[in-house]
Amino acid sequence: MELELNAKNAASALLAVIGGATAITGAIRGDVGLINIGLAGLFLGAVVFTFKSPGYVHREGFEAVMKSYRKLLLKMVEDLGLEGKAVYIPPYENLPEGGTFIPLREDFEPSLGKLDSETVFLTNVSNEREMGLSIRPTGLELVREFEDFFEGPLDGTGAETVESVAGSVLRALNLAKTVYIEEVDGGFRIVVRPEFQCSPEGCDQVACPVCSSIMLSLAKATGRLTVTESIERKEYGIEVRARTLGGVEEWM
Repeated sequence: MELELNAKNAASALLAVIGGATAITGAIRGDVGLINIGLAGLFLGAVVFTFKSPGYVHREGFEAVMKSYRKLLLKMVEDLGLEGKAVYIPPYENLPEGGTFIPLREDFEPSLGKLDSETVFLTNVSNEREMGLSIRPTGLELVREFEDFFEGPLDGTGAETVESVAGSVLRALNLAKTVYIEEVDGGFRIVVRPEFQCSPEGCDQVACPVCSSIMLSLAKATGRLTVTESIERKEYGIEVRARTLGGVEEWM
């Protein structure tokens, strides 16, 4: 058993190190392919390290690996001087799986017609408010789990479906006790009770896979761009305030 655990931890560490180095190299070169491969390596490292048995997550392992995963992305955001909050984009022709866009400016104007799966740094624009960083959502793999459980795409299903499906899957994976989504004027109030130690600092730009998966699912389910307004720790859980910005066609 000890040999098995050591082998698992070594494989996890190797995946994480290779993934981190690849993502950094991709960021330096502006190569979206390398960045995505690197992030995938980090995520796979987390999966190998945290799953103690089929269907269950080791909380301390998830927390440790995800902290490093987010730290890498937050360092990129800081180095680029990005001020805006994360915008979750529903799937459309240019981004078939949707995406996350972190604007340069707080008073941003998304230009979805200029984004695609090969774009990392959107700078070739006439307006500074259109500039920013386009990244693969950290919660994309969990969204796929949601849709497998739902036995279909979440596109157009609405917030109630996201609440039900995300809550069931995250609870089964031992990642969250409950997920609550309330539709408020112009957006959503989301409360998550995570099963792991969660630090909301910086999550409004780079969220952990749990919060990211819920935000991306809401964007898919409503067909609207969804921006993180705030993420705070409360006595009853992690509270996310989100605002919708309209559909893809409004920002093409």
